[in-house]
Amino acid sequence: MAGGKGERFWPRSRNSWPKQLQKVYSNQTLLDETIDRALRLTKLEHIYIGCNAELKKAILKSHQRIRPQQFIVEPQGRNTAPIIALAALHFEKKYTDCIQVILSADHYIAPLQEFQQSLARAIKLASGGRLVTLGVRPSRPETGYGYIQKGRALSGFDFAYHIKSFREKPDLKTAMGYLRKAEHYFWNSGIFIWRTSDILKEFEKHADEIIAPLQAAFQSPSRLKKVFPEIPALPVDIAIMEKSKNLAMVPAGFVWDDVGAWTALQRVLPCDPDNNVILGTGKPNQLQVLESSSNTVVSARPLVALLGVNDLVVVEEDDVLFISQKLSLDKIKKFMAQMKTNPALQKYFR
Repeated sequence: MAGGKGERFWPRSRNSWPKQLQKVYSNQTLLDETIDRALRLTKLEHIYIGCNAELKKAILKSHQRIRPQQFIVEPQGRNTAPIIALAALHFEKKYTDCIQVILSADHYIAPLQEFQQSLARAIKLASGGRLVTLGVRPSRPETGYGYIQKGRALSGFDFAYHIKSFREKPDLKTAMGYLRKAEHYFWNSGIFIWRTSDILKEFEKHADEIIAPLQAAFQSPSRLKKVFPEIPALPVDIAIMEKSKNLAMVPAGFVWDDVGAWTALQRVLPCDPDNNVILGTGKPNQLQVLESSSNTVVSARPLVALLGVNDLVVVEEDDVLFISQKLSLDKIKKFMAQMKTNPALQKYFR
């Protein structure tokens, strides 16, 4: 899935060139990282990208190993359940039945060998008819992720568990409680594994308002464009996973981060002894600091010098300089919405 706008990575991420098409923690784009991850599991021709038509054009231009027929195109963003249902219908038509692995195009995962092993376990479960998700053992009291409460061990499998409940993004006190009970509560990675036939049955059982109009329209682009805006904009977690009785969780054996905001750079890139990090030229000595800590800097300037500042995010693009306290980053979408009301500023978001 590569359809997100990546607004929390503004001003690097723009509508026409969102963060999944950006190089964030390596010399490859986030999308290329995800494709390479998927190649551990299948052939290139079996990798499909879900996004809108505008983003499809940008991906074809910048990622030339992907062919035009490898897209599931949504007329507009309606959260994850509609695009997953649409993909399942296309795969049913093309392959009759197959194992699907749903990956987001903006995650950090390492090492890849552990990823491959975790997915092999999940695929084994999904082949038997389960809807499977990967749970990540929490390493901090994260309030930006949903959680999975682990149930009892799945009979016959020493690597999988029933899911007792899904928990929405918690407040800090609740997240600290989850961390203290990390053997029972896992981050919801948003990685899903199932057979096409099984996920379609679950949609028909729990989310007919999503699957029924898609079944009638998915083979006609004009009809699909007409019905898609009326389909409930629900995440698959709420539409299906929280209702299904046919679930399993496999604990992930790898390090995972959703790279959701600028603060993620401190978790996926090397930091100096004071927890400062720069995404820049890659040359030594680009970032110089004194009495400064826990700052995130994105800049291509030969030298960035910080004196006596803490907990800042500084992002420099050719046309925008963005500076924020880290504690204020949860207001970035509100700030962007305010700026977008000014016609003179529209060009900074395209």
